[in-house]
Amino acid sequence: MNHYENLFSPTKIGSLEIPNRVFMSPHGMVGLGIGTEQQVGYFEARAKGGAGFMGIASCQVVPAPKVPPGWFIRAYNRDDLHAIEKIVKATHKWGARTFVQGVWMMADFNQAQASGIAPHTVLSDTQPRSMTVDEIGELVEAHGIAAQNARDAGADGFEFPISGGAGLQSFTSPLYNYREDRYGGSLENRMRVIVEIIDNIRARCGRDFALGIAVNADDHTLGGDGLSEGIAICKLLEATGKLDWLRITARGQKPQMTHYHYPSSYMSEGTHLYAAGAVRKALSGLPVVSGGRMLSPGFADQALAEGMCDMVFVARSVIADPEWPNKAREGQTGEIRTCIGDLEGCFLRSCIGHPVGCTVNPEIGREHESLTPAAAEKKVVVVGGGPAGMQAAMVAAQRGHRVTLLEKHYDSLGGHVTLQAKLPGLEDRAELIRWLSLQLEKLEVDIRLNTTATPETIAGLEPDAVVLATGATYSRAGISRNQLVPIPGHELGHGYVMTPEDLLLDNARVGNKIVVYDNTAYEVGPGIAEYLADQGREVIFVTIDSGLAMSVKELGIDKVISKRLLPRVTFVPSTRITRIEPGKLTLENVYTEEESTLEDVDNVVLVTSRPPEESLYHALVGQVSELHLIGDARESLWSVFQTDEAIKDGNRVGMLI
Repeated sequence: MNHYENLFSPTKIGSLEIPNRVFMSPHGMVGLGIGTEQQVGYFEARAKGGAGFMGIASCQVVPAPKVPPGWFIRAYNRDDLHAIEKIVKATHKWGARTFVQGVWMMADFNQAQASGIAPHTVLSDTQPRSMTVDEIGELVEAHGIAAQNARDAGADGFEFPISGGAGLQSFTSPLYNYREDRYGGSLENRMRVIVEIIDNIRARCGRDFALGIAVNADDHTLGGDGLSEGIAICKLLEATGKLDWLRITARGQKPQMTHYHYPSSYMSEGTHLYAAGAVRKALSGLPVVSGGRMLSPGFADQALAEGMCDMVFVARSVIADPEWPNKAREGQTGEIRTCIGDLEGCFLRSCIGHPVGCTVNPEIGREHESLTPAAAEKKVVVVGGGPAGMQAAMVAAQRGHRVTLLEKHYDSLGGHVTLQAKLPGLEDRAELIRWLSLQLEKLEVDIRLNTTATPETIAGLEPDAVVLATGATYSRAGISRNQLVPIPGHELGHGYVMTPEDLLLDNARVGNKIVVYDNTAYEVGPGIAEYLADQGREVIFVTIDSGLAMSVKELGIDKVISKRLLPRVTFVPSTRITRIEPGKLTLENVYTEEESTLEDVDNVVLVTSRPPEESLYHALVGQVSELHLIGDARESLWSVFQTDEAIKDGNRVGMLI
């Protein structure tokens, strides 16, 4: 039975027959190599998983020496066409159509931009000079050559962006374009280079080669005219009669408004659909593709039914689960491994120059490999039911081992993910625990909750291998990297001085006036403050940092959190707690060393470091023939990559046993 009739109905893009309305939007999975088994396998897994139309992201139309070599296919260079050819052949096997996204990255030290008056800041804070008319002509030619190369490599189409901070936006947006010649001023003049690129591509590639453009249809977040300007751009593009689709986003501009470009769990599903619906209504029939944090097949199907768009684009949903389309079509939505919207394993890793992966899916780059059965069955005991332990137990069981999982503290699995999922905006994180729990149940893993693991109890299970995933817990002493000595008064006890575990997992009672002291620069501290503010309590948020959630600043999540929190709490930045007394805290400004006090405080919640739970490991060293220490018990992370590293570590050990 075909579930979600709209999502899985065929459609046409230009002359292309597309099997369904699932559009895998271009996303740069950097670190897989160019034309490697890893890169090709990544795309093939998503084609096999049911995506109908797929984009190969960020293929350079001109050299980009500021970008690390090997990150992106060079569409301008025929030496890289083998990669496009391999990807297209692999995806065509499963009925998917595949296009190349060509991008002018503005990542050349000697390259100019549309107008030198406004800085362009995608890769760095730079302000290149204005282009000459001859250079504009060269850029037009470069796009045409890149598209022709893509066609020659077997691609079904080509898309280029005038949105999200890509180089061509320096022409199309009045926020960047201050030219006074025929390429500046009126909308028609600012769009002239785009029309010239379209004409060049059509002259080189013909009308049967599919061509689309990605448009930011609402730029009001940076001071633009918003939807009225975006709709006018889209109508002008449709009037050329030479395009086959428009992919509509809204508000997102890297790096200033990244949180709209890559909407996190704090943002609503279908972030861009309001703009897409307005554009589609204004057009005469040019297909509109849109989405933005599309998680639920039902929501996607409804968006199509309501005429918000003609195809739905997804990226992180198919990163997290390549089989998202197939599982949806077959009505197996409970089997979908849902993206949790943290953006850490994917986009944040690219920001720091690391290979891109996925927090919930550790198989990125290994899709071309098969799961290797264990050489011999073992009895495996996993201690700790957080993400590392659950992943290790799942993989070990999948490989044929008999697995027992022991969880000490709580009535359910999940560890720090369960804690985080109780916070406003982070509820999606519970999806990971739901999915892992389902897999463990299907694999018949013996799960024992509220069970304390000791050397004696473990020995009684007669294991061949022991995996310790005992995790980490927040410090009761207030120690952090910026405050290496315990805070005097921290020992006043649970009724007054608390950790996140006390509050969220043990349901400790709190008073009316509460200080949240956060030195992790992550989302838990602000989340606790919002959680308490939701209960009507007076919250004072104290942090050594100058802002909120600074470890996710690259993602723009700090902006989202600040907008949610600052109107509702008292914010005390650049400050440490130097002493805790009953009902009273002494504070010190980290720059001026000026002291102040907070009176009538009912509770203090310390969100600081997370020491590993390591005692069981030391007791078992030398006592167990095969002993593995993983996750936060091995190396605790208390800002970004907690869950990402835990899942990867669990997967590694599950494959090793």
